[in-house]
Amino acid sequence: MIIKTTLFVLLFSLFVPAQLFPQKTSEDYLGSWYTLGINHRFTEKISVTTYAELRFYEPISNYNLIFTSLSGNYHLKQNKTLSIAYAYLDIDSVFDEDNRPNTTENRIYEQYNYKHKLGAFNVQHRFRLEQRFLQLADKNELQNRLRYRFSLKYNINKTLFLGIKEEPFINFQDQAFHENRFFIGAGFHLFKHTQLQMDYLKHHIRKKNFNRIQIGISILTDYRKSKSHVNQQKLH
Repeated sequence: MIIKTTLFVLLFSLFVPAQLFPQKTSEDYLGSWYTLGINHRFTEKISVTTYAELRFYEPISNYNLIFTSLSGNYHLKQNKTLSIAYAYLDIDSVFDEDNRPNTTENRIYEQYNYKHKLGAFNVQHRFRLEQRFLQLADKNELQNRLRYRFSLKYNINKTLFLGIKEEPFINFQDQAFHENRFFIGAGFHLFKHTQLQMDYLKHHIRKKNFNRIQIGISILTDYRKSKSHVNQQKLH
């Protein structure tokens, strides 16, 4: 009896349509984004930002993409900045393991950043125009898009803060409104120039919806203060 039952279960699993047991897709998993950004401030007008981002389809496995960038920033005023940057991406767009080559991207973007206060909130507007040089499996392609990110930050105390970000994308090719990102989370000022932020991200892209956790570290190195400190030492 046991042998017959075992054979029946085995045959059932082999011949019953797979649709009765749907496989999970990338949308069913809680993925992760890990980021590191370092801003090097050299003068009142000039700074350089280095940035790296690693994404997974799952919390710590199933590689999605790596993003690295270098941007030069010109500070018009304390709250207004112009930037130009280069970025490189290696993208695995398949959820499971596959033998297809990854998509690589060389990206150039121009950016304007504006900050101001709104009551107890710190507000930030970021406008970014991107030129994306994509190397796909069968062709090379140039895509252009515009991104606008609106951010609100509320400081609970000197250590803890809350934040919300909304970022729609406008694609200049086929589907115009093809992507949107919504972040909500909290951050901690670990040290004077270092902060840790943890966000929940709802990522909509090309009719798919992903749930992601983003953990990021931001560091500021300010050489203006170091230079001023050296000059003061010389004066004494």
